[in-house]
Amino acid sequence: MRPGSIAELQKLVPNYPRLRLRGGGSKSALAPGAGEQGVIEMGGLAGILEYQPQEFTFTALAGTPLELIENKLAENGQYLPFDPPLVGSGATLGGTIASGLSGAGRYRYGGLRDFLLGVTFVDAQGRLVRGGGKVVKNAAGFDLPKLMVGSLGQYGALVEVCFKVFPRTASYATLRTEYATLAEALESLVRLSLTPLEIYALELLPGSGDCRLLVRLGGAEDTLVERLDRLREMLGHGQALDGSDEHNLWQAESEFSWVPAGCMLVKVPMTPRQVPALDALLGQRSALRHYSVGANLAWIAWPGELAELDQVLTRLELSGLVILGETDAPRLGVRTDKNLERRVKQALDPQNRWGEV
Repeated sequence: MRPGSIAELQKLVPNYPRLRLRGGGSKSALAPGAGEQGVIEMGGLAGILEYQPQEFTFTALAGTPLELIENKLAENGQYLPFDPPLVGSGATLGGTIASGLSGAGRYRYGGLRDFLLGVTFVDAQGRLVRGGGKVVKNAAGFDLPKLMVGSLGQYGALVEVCFKVFPRTASYATLRTEYATLAEALESLVRLSLTPLEIYALELLPGSGDCRLLVRLGGAEDTLVERLDRLREMLGHGQALDGSDEHNLWQAESEFSWVPAGCMLVKVPMTPRQVPALDALLGQRSALRHYSVGANLAWIAWPGELAELDQVLTRLELSGLVILGETDAPRLGVRTDKNLERRVKQALDPQNRWGEV
């Protein structure tokens, strides 16, 4: 089913006991299978409804590809600073909100939920529900936009969303440093997190015999050389990257092109203190991993059975979400938000028409 309007979607919803939503298909582990019944393709609800560059806000239909949004914003020197991932793979606004995914820019500016101003969704009875607004300063009503972030389509079908945006950063440069051990790299990472250098992104990439830090700076081009020199002096070494090399490096991170074929991609929220224990277990299983957002988030390319990773995360009291791959159970590890999620589900979808993930 592919509704071409919000009204068409509203009429469709009450006719099915169970429904699943599909956006651009960029997050295969979260998308319904081709053979499932009651699947709603949201690609028919696409397009920018309102864009006010002078107000730094836009409103668009939830099925709008992020690539279209980014291109339009770029015409006015603006962008989404939380760097939504998988743009090149067809990610949509609604799918990005429902999965709660932010990219490397979250380190500097905050995540998706910090830029989402308002949402409109279709509930289990086919009614339109609105939360938030279209202005940056808005405190009216219950904070439904925050609840929809990471909801995985369990509360309703997002149809309209409103975001605030920022002026596009003029230039970027990255310092890549290598360390013999994970402990040395983590020590530098913690030191960097306490500096006033306005770091835009901070990634930790363990390897088989070494460990790398990626430290991204942004701003006016004529200031980057001096800031890179200060950063290199602080760390004692490092290779500076700029231009296309620098862009391609972060593009690969955003599209997860480093994930080997056949591996599952799993997102794990965490803290830097939890890295050593997790990394030791992942290294034993030869799983590639990138620690993002100052090591407050792990991206794991898992090569084996998900049940094994579920045991690892549960043992360390961590939770995970499978983003890429094929699975009927994308949630792994502990579920600290289960009680709250159940209460919200009962309030917004008591018939469980949208199903549970």
